[in-house]
Amino acid sequence: MDKGKITLLDEKENQNLKEKASELRKYIILMNCYAGSGHPGGSLSAVEIITYLFHHELDFSLNNYQNQNRDRFILSKGHSCLALYAVLAQKSFFDKKEFKKLRHVNGMLQGHPDRLKTPGVEFNSGSLGQGFSFALGCALGSIILKKKKVKVCLQFVRK
Repeated sequence: MDKGKITLLDEKENQNLKEKASELRKYIILMNCYAGSGHPGGSLSAVEIITYLFHHELDFSLNNYQNQNRDRFILSKGHSCLALYAVLAQKSFFDKKEFKKLRHVNGMLQGHPDRLKTPGVEFNSGSLGQGFSFALGCALGSIILKKKKVKVCLQFVRK
């Protein structure tokens, strides 16, 4: 894919993304049920964009997630981490068995993303807005170092 150009998905690609998004929704509800409580709405509202980014746009995988030249996904809305966990499991960053341990003490998957505990998480987030400044710092750092990579910040604002 030629970065920087808008391309339309063909029917096969579109169907594939729809199926992946449907699977993410199931994972989100499943994790919420395992935990016994939570806020699935925020994660469900992010499914389509996360599906598209991780499966079509970003150069981000288990093979390169620690490479300095990778694309970055910064989830500023940390309480929507179930969507991020779901796509990371879908992309084999960890086994789906971890869903059962959501929010357990010493578990890999917590109520907000933790980059030290969860492979593939770029940024520890919680308070809305934190991710924007981090993403800006990543983008400016790339400019200074003359790296040309996509930086993504998923930021949601309520009116």
